Parts: sequence; structure tokens; C-alpha cells
Amino acid sequence: MFLKASRIAIAAAIGLVGAAIAAPVPAMAATTSPVSVGIVVPLSVPAGRDGFITSAQLETLTSPTGLLTRELDSIADTNVTIGIDPMIIASIRLLGSDAPESATAWLDRLRGVENDTFALTYADSDLTLGLQAGSTQVLAPVSFDFAIDPGVFGAAVEGTPEPTSTPDPGAENLGVPPLPTSATLVEWPYTLTNVAWPQVDTATADDLTLLGETGYTTAVLNSSNVSRSSEGASLTTIGDVSTVVTDDALSALFAATIHASSSAEWQDAFEVLADAIEATPRRAGGASVTLSVARGDFDTETRLRGTLVALDNLTTMNTVDLSGILASTPGSGKVLAKPHTEVALQFARSMLGQEQADAAFSSVAENPLLITGDRRIRLLAASAPQWNRYPGGWGNEVDGFLEDSHDLRASVRITESSTLIFGDRGFIPINVSNGLDQPVTVYITVKPLTPLLTIENTRFELVVEPGSQRRAQIPAVARSNGEVSLGVSMRTGTDVPLGGTKWVRANVQAGWETPVTVGLGILVFAVFVLGIIRSIRRRRREKAAEEQAEDDEVIIAELDE
Repeated sequence: MFLKASRIAIAAAIGLVGAAIAAPVPAMAATTSPVSVGIVVPLSVPAGRDGFITSAQLETLTSPTGLLTRELDSIADTNVTIGIDPMIIASIRLLGSDAPESATAWLDRLRGVENDTFALTYADSDLTLGLQAGSTQVLAPVSFDFAIDPGVFGAAVEGTPEPTSTPDPGAENLGVPPLPTSATLVEWPYTLTNVAWPQVDTATADDLTLLGETGYTTAVLNSSNVSRSSEGASLTTIGDVSTVVTDDALSALFAATIHASSSAEWQDAFEVLADAIEATPRRAGGASVTLSVARGDFDTETRLRGTLVALDNLTTMNTVDLSGILASTPGSGKVLAKPHTEVALQFARSMLGQEQADAAFSSVAENPLLITGDRRIRLLAASAPQWNRYPGGWGNEVDGFLEDSHDLRASVRITESSTLIFGDRGFIPINVSNGLDQPVTVYITVKPLTPLLTIENTRFELVVEPGSQRRAQIPAVARSNGEVSLGVSMRTGTDVPLGGTKWVRANVQAGWETPVTVGLGILVFAVFVLGIIRSIRRRRREKAAEEQAEDDEVIIAELDE
């Protein structure tokens, strides 16, 4: 007991001195084989609604005392395995020549570390939320074209797509970064690929199956999400996926150690941690445990590096990277289902449904990727667990995402029209407004409810420039006078409806109908007058005949006398 306490005290003293001291602890005979200790740390920061880190934020984060600088100081060139949020890399690179010098220097430093590294999901979004809400694959960015400003880059590297506008030809000579593509923005020399690290207690067996089917070979799950046959093996094989299990209890002790507020508190916490690791059951092939630092669990007083040095100087354990854990003898296990709540899944389904509607709408635009790329980044940012740190935070973020989707699809619309006056043959004017920052092509259909009008072009094509309004002139022919209601609708080139049907009223005055009506009126009037004249003449004849008969009777009567 005294020997063990001495070893821990020596290791603790070395850890307290700091990362610069790495002298070995005096050799002591170990009665059991050392425990391999893997440590996985997320390198991430909270994202805003746009899914990027601003220049001002990056300047603060990568300053000598900034969060990203402290994080890297704590873990660089150790056996800690780093899960890197691609959003950090993309945010720095997107700024091009406007990126803060401290940010580009930090990125260069990250590239040079000797740690094992792998990619987190973009914005460290919840990896299993989309899967359980109905997505068939882990959600990832589809394009960054909407965010790339050619004005802050030099010429494109040979073999990459041409920019949408011509950059300064002399920019490359001034050290300006070359114009990136969506792929090169997030390229990184990760040492490990196809690694999935879901949030704590969010995975199911179906998730792991789907991860395996979509190309993931390794998953990192916490211990309460997995049932293991042996606690001495942090590597298990579940289906086709190698699963590294992080120990919840040991990770909690590790967190208490690295966040100790004083040297005395750190030493006490370290002794408890060391005792717990040493108590790991030994097994054939050696024992291993994996610890993890929770998302967002770095702070200004972290004692992570000192703790790592102290662990390395204990003869009863060795810190190893994730490659070392993956090379160990696996145990057996199965997933203990930890699905998301139904409320969370309803939120996620709503966002997925709206994103799909946005993607369908995007076919109206000249470059749909400018829309779909933006909406996917917004979806990933809205799926980050950071919003749950604030009361009602995630609900507000979901509402914001849904409102933005509604506003997007309402940005191309038919504007209100007054009652139209339509003559014999002409055009029905339909005004279309485009609130997007790129041209759109719409196809307009006008359907009259009555046959007073005949529409000559039933699918009228109209191109509307960015941020403008244009009038479509739909040719039509009047068949009769009267008032008619016209149903006006729009669709994209892929036949996706744009908004609902708008109703327009038109007063139709057929040019040919008036003279015909007047002519018919004159004809009827003439027939009527002729009838009257004939009737008068007939009556006059009848009256004359009667008077003649009376005269004849008088003459006959006089002759008889």
C-alpha cells in the first residue's frame, strides 16, 4: 500500500510541475501488467446559427489565451486522440486573405501535431439524431460554394473549378490563398478515417448497423450505451463496426482531476483516478480503458496536460492513442439502445422535411447548390447539442430554422394584381418577384374558370434577375364579354410548385362582339318597325274597305228609294 501511494505521489508531483517535466518515475516492480489508457478529446467550439466561426471570434479563440490555443496547448504531441470539428478548419480557410494571422498560425500548428486525429461531424452536430429521424446516412455538408468569396482568394489551383468571378491576377504573388473548392475547404490529413463519435447515450443497434453500411469502420460509444462481456477491454466488435467504449465512471474521475481548482485538490483527485484505473480487471491480451473529455468541457483552468504527464509516469499504466486501442484484443458486447426522445425526433423530422422542401425549391435557381449548401450547413448547426445548454435554446433554434425555410420558399412569388381589363386579343400581365441573390427561371400557368378566355401559352417561361421583379405577358384570346377569374400558378423546371395558386379577376370585352350585337339590335329593331308599318297599313286598308262598304250600302239604299 505504501509503495502504491509513493508511486502516485511521485506521479502527482511530476504532473503538478507541468507539461515541461517528463522525467521518468524511479523504476518499481509492477505485480501486474500495465493498463493501456486511451484518451479521446473533442476539439470543437460552439457554432452560431450560420454554422461558421466569424473572423472576430477566431481572433479571440486563437489568441495566446484563447480557448482553441489552450486546448491545443493541453493535448498537442501527446497520446491523446483528437476529434476535430471540420467547421473550425472551414471557417479559417473561408476567410482567405482576411483570416486573422493567429488563426492561420493555429491551423498550421494543428496540422503538425503527432496525435491521432479523426473528423467529428460538421459543427459537432448530433450524429445519430438525423439517423433516428429518418436519414439514411450521417448528415454532412453538400457544398460551400455559397460561402466562398473569390475576392479574398487568388487564382484557382490547376484542376479546380473556375471561380464565379475573376479574382485579382496578381493576388497569388502577394501570398493570397488560392481559390478553394468545397472539397479542399475541409480536406485534412487525419490519421484515422471513418470514425463515428456520437453524443453520450444517443446510439441504438440500428444506428451502428447503418454506420457500418455507409462506410464507417469505427464507433466511439460511452459505457452506459454498451453492454460488455469484460470491463478490461475497451474495444468490442459489434456487427461490422469496431466499437471503442469510453468508461463513464473513469471519465468522470478524469474530468474531476483535470478541472481541480487547486494543487491539493488535483492530487487527491489524481490518486482516486489512478486507483480506479489500476483496479481495472486484467484479461488475456492485456487490459485497456478509454477515457473521454465531454464536449464543451475545456475551461481556462484545465490541468489536462499535467494529468497526462502524471499518468505516463505511473508504472501501472500506459497512455496510448486510439490506434493502440484498436490494435488491442477485442471483447464482445452489444448496444444498449439509447434512442433520442420522441420530442427531439419530432423536431429533427420537421427540420429534415423542411430541408427536403428547400432542396426541391432550389431547382428554380440558376445554381441550386448555393441554396442546398447553405441550408445543409444551417441544419447541421441547428443539430448541435450546444443549444441544449440554454433553457429553450434548441426549440428556438429549430423555430428559427423552420422560419428561414418558409421565408426562402416565399422569396420567389407572384405579386398581387388588380382587376384586369382585357380586350379582343392581347396579353395577361403577371408580375413575379425574385428575392434571391441569383437568377431564377419559373414556368407560369394561367387557367380561366370560364371559357370567356383562351390561354395560348399554357407553360410560359420567365427568367427573373436577382433581387428584382419582372412582368410576364401571357397571350390570350377573348371569346365573349364578362368577368372571369384566372388561376395563376408557378412551377420550377423540375415541376415543383412555387407557392399556391393566385387568383386574378379580369373584365373581358371581346372586340368582335359589340358591332355584331349592335347589328343584331338594328336588325331586330328594323324588323319590329316593319312589322308596325305593315300592321298600320293593314288596318288602314281594312278601315278603307269598311268605309267603302258603308258608302256602297248608302248608294244602294238611295237607288232603291
